[in-house]
Amino acid sequence: MSDAARRLNRPELAPVVDELVRRFSEGGAPVRLTLRDLSPRTRSTIADLLGLDRLPGPEFRLGVDRLRGALGVSGDDELQAIIVQLRGPLTDRQAERAAREAARDGLWSWLTEEAARVDLPGLGANVASLRPWVDAQRATGIRGGIDAHRRRLQSALVVLRALPGNGISLPSFASDYTGDPHRLDQGRAVASLVLDALATVLGWERPTGAEAVRALWEAVGVVPDPLSSAVIALGLPGGGRTPLDSWLAAAADAGEPVVLSLANLRRWPLRPLPSDARLYVVENPSLLSEAAARWWPGPPLVCSSGRPSVATTTLLRQLTRDGATALQHADFDPAGLAITQWLAQQAGTVPWRMTAVEYLAALRTSPDRTTIKGTITTTPWDPSLHAALLRERRPVYEEQIRALLLSNME
Repeated sequence: MSDAARRLNRPELAPVVDELVRRFSEGGAPVRLTLRDLSPRTRSTIADLLGLDRLPGPEFRLGVDRLRGALGVSGDDELQAIIVQLRGPLTDRQAERAAREAARDGLWSWLTEEAARVDLPGLGANVASLRPWVDAQRATGIRGGIDAHRRRLQSALVVLRALPGNGISLPSFASDYTGDPHRLDQGRAVASLVLDALATVLGWERPTGAEAVRALWEAVGVVPDPLSSAVIALGLPGGGRTPLDSWLAAAADAGEPVVLSLANLRRWPLRPLPSDARLYVVENPSLLSEAAARWWPGPPLVCSSGRPSVATTTLLRQLTRDGATALQHADFDPAGLAITQWLAQQAGTVPWRMTAVEYLAALRTSPDRTTIKGTITTTPWDPSLHAALLRERRPVYEEQIRALLLSNME
């Protein structure tokens, strides 16, 4: 060890050596060191080393030229060699930062490319792209290291590519596509990534409570709980041999609406309606309440209660398996249009009285002056309806035309 190294290698001068390690590791040659919270012994040792006539204060700015002169060192390279001798090889923090930045940029470039390849038409028409989700993930930042975060994002992309789920249970879906039946449980990291992505592409608010989370999973065909997935119906025929058939027959005789769970429908699937039969599907439960109050004499009514649950699509598929027609109506607003498209794609329903003619006629009698905000989805069953909604930007709700709808269903 050189004489300069021995003079610097004193416990009292450790703060000086620490600061030199930090500054040399940052890259470049330091000109001045700022030393803080110096102990009295360190201050005294620095005064002796530099030949000061008084003690420096607890905070002291030390010129590196003066330090080199006191140590008899000719240049920064020799001073850095002494620090390496005392503390070992120095870390190139500047290079490390550059490498980390390159790795982060690589992660976000990879995610942007992978997300652009995720095909989402199975979630319904007019879904948004995942680009806003990618931007939001980048703004949130990396948690737990780049490699761990990439693995989480990769799992989320695998899940998104597998949707819609066609009624599969959430634990089974998670097991099939993540290898862990609990990885998509509420609060888990991959589940949060997937739910954020789904809320983005479907235009939903980010779910915060268990009910909202369940609704979002059901909207893409995955069932967190078969007992919570339910559908309301009125006038379903019974007459079969299962307990559910007997209950439906008694409810129909009493003119009473029923709430069926997905578990009911899976345990006791309903017999299909005759091929020439029809049933009606509406969005709002109030229509079934009013129909029941009239002691409903018409064909079966099914209510989606807003965004259709897996129980809703399961019931409709069972009833129409032999060719019966399910005529479907919803509110004239963005949510109602999305429901109409979803049910047509997932359950084969036929839009009914959902044309520009009916919309404009209802609009003339509607007192509602609310303005539709946001995107109005296309209406492939009647493109002129989309044009009319874009022009008028006023909603019409089923409750406002309930008498007309029910009279045309009987």
